Amino acid sequence: MSFIKNICVIVFIIGFTLPGQSQGNYKIELLPFNSGIFDDFAPVISENGIIFCSNRKRKTLINYTTVENERLLDIYYVKQKDSLKWGRPKLMSDDISSIFHEGPACFNKEETIIYFTRNYSVDKKKRKQDSQNNFGIFTASRSGEKWSVIKPFKYNNPDYNIAHPSISRDGNQLFFASNMPGGQGKSDIYYSLKENGEWTSPVSLGPGVNSESSEMYPFVHESGRVYFASDRKSSLGGLDIYYSQFVDGKWIKPVQLAAPFNSPSDDFAYVADGLFESGFFSSNRERTDDIFRFISMIPRYPDCQLIKKISYCYEITEEGAARLDTLPFIYEWDLGDGEKKRGIKIEHCFKNPGVYMVQLNVIDSLTREVKYNEAAYPIQVDRVEQVMFSSLDTCYAGDEVEFDGTETNFTSFEIAEYQWNFNDGNTGISSKVSNLFLAPGIYNVQLMVIGIPDKDGQTRTECGCKNIVVLEKPPG
Repeated sequence: MSFIKNICVIVFIIGFTLPGQSQGNYKIELLPFNSGIFDDFAPVISENGIIFCSNRKRKTLINYTTVENERLLDIYYVKQKDSLKWGRPKLMSDDISSIFHEGPACFNKEETIIYFTRNYSVDKKKRKQDSQNNFGIFTASRSGEKWSVIKPFKYNNPDYNIAHPSISRDGNQLFFASNMPGGQGKSDIYYSLKENGEWTSPVSLGPGVNSESSEMYPFVHESGRVYFASDRKSSLGGLDIYYSQFVDGKWIKPVQLAAPFNSPSDDFAYVADGLFESGFFSSNRERTDDIFRFISMIPRYPDCQLIKKISYCYEITEEGAARLDTLPFIYEWDLGDGEKKRGIKIEHCFKNPGVYMVQLNVIDSLTREVKYNEAAYPIQVDRVEQVMFSSLDTCYAGDEVEFDGTETNFTSFEIAEYQWNFNDGNTGISSKVSNLFLAPGIYNVQLMVIGIPDKDGQTRTECGCKNIVVLEKPPG
């Protein structure tokens, strides 16, 4: 496999799943601007659209190829007109494009600097002679519509590949793939840190992430997760999409995405927005490499209400007893739930909803005579109407937390579906679910309940949320 993979909207909802994961609540779309006969892949979210790699024809009469007769890659831009319509792809910039490979690429947050893969040597005289023209990472700066000041990454080396850059949102971490000596396999994921304006020596993500196979196409999400593609033994087909995260001083064991992201075909070059509500990835499940968009079927609700703690607490008093306050009587309340309390005025919290017959018994403190049932009151304790779920409020990173939404109560409609959003890219669709929180942080977990349509076909949706605190696991 080469290091750079030369490899109307159709909607898919694919049925197979991988154990323990909850990425099945996404739909994917084959985007309409894919060429169908050439390779389009490695999308990156850009202002009002995406950039991507393609070996489609640039010009009618000129068509450059490598010495192996492979078509050359360029970086293209396509504008997203609305949620369904896309423009026509165009070359991103003549300032960057050459007669050699360009791409994959990424931007800094402001999109003023582009990091892109290119053949190490762009000497036209050597184009046909040098079959070992490896890849490096280069940067260019934007001024208006122009890109200029192309600079090589300081660790580029003509003897091996450094490619597939992904820059963190703060601009201080650069992840990439390389087959430099000392790696675990055919290519590994590395990163460099920006310190005092300079990039540090590349560091491997190590054997816990890299394998004896190929790891490529890293993407660092703003959550700290690093997604990548690998053709390791556990993959469903060729390349599969995985992610890891730096937790407790080490990179966690890679997590393999479920359907619809991975399939028996090559699936790679995953990118997502900050909330994991939408994004893109590449796959050759339709013969050529194509770009797919994914959309979460369980979005984050902006106006979700914090769950109120249920309190079935009441203040109980007997007004007539107040006139006898100076007399030697003891007032004992039988609260109908197995508990008794003494006092003219008491406070009591019932544990569950229901109807309780509360009785007042009066005890003469001198004679110990008991007058039972001097007063009786039925108290109806109603369930609070709200979305409600039970779970741990605090856990450690790596712990699996169980969630139970069956305490949710609404009398005005019948619940047809439960939808969970765990604020970490995972979702669920049952009244009882579990989730594995991999990194420390505060996660705002949302539960949405959707009602059965009424006679007019209208459905009601209610949302409740609470924060789960995930702590760093103590050593040992």
